[in-house]
Amino acid sequence: MKKYLIFDLDWTLVQSANQIDTIIYKYIQDNLDPDLIEYARYLIQNKQWMSIYEWVEILLECDKQTAKYHGDKIYNEINKVTKEIDFFEWVPEKIKQLSKSYTLFLSTGNSDEFAEKMLKKWEIYDCFEKIMWSSFIPKSPEHIEQFKKQSENKNFIDEAIFIWDGQVDEAIAKFHGMDFIHISPFTQNKFQIKSVNQIDDILNIFF
Repeated sequence: MKKYLIFDLDWTLVQSANQIDTIIYKYIQDNLDPDLIEYARYLIQNKQWMSIYEWVEILLECDKQTAKYHGDKIYNEINKVTKEIDFFEWVPEKIKQLSKSYTLFLSTGNSDEFAEKMLKKWEIYDCFEKIMWSSFIPKSPEHIEQFKKQSENKNFIDEAIFIWDGQVDEAIAKFHGMDFIHISPFTQNKFQIKSVNQIDDILNIFF
């Protein structure tokens, strides 16, 4: 029996990816080197588990202090647009419903402030047992280990499902041998749905 649901945030629960990418590219254009935009696009697409601090360090080939300086500024710009970003339709209501039957966790590559603002905006912050963001621990298998520790359940991996939209999350789920549900506009198999608000039918597969 499944007891735990682990959710990704960006583009799984909230429609944020495009706005965040635009903010990053604009920051590079205005404050760094426009010639780095294509490399930044590559890093965003292929290093999604990294915090902004980490890929800025790679992008600029700089020290951690410089990376933190620019990373803080980018995160500050991202945090300004929380009022403009919405959850996918009916997702907050579904999260509230699911929290009555499952223990919910959230793993995000975004900042703690962004995650907190978005979840509190729709009054679902308290629906999650634990939230892991990437400001201190980059999105990685370590997030799952932290959730397992929080659960105090040795069978956590077998009793959890990871719900995500990106390849990084797939790799994390497979690393742990964890069941997962893929959120995608292009459903190809029984473990894919177009939106979290359709999750009830697919959850029945795991029982």
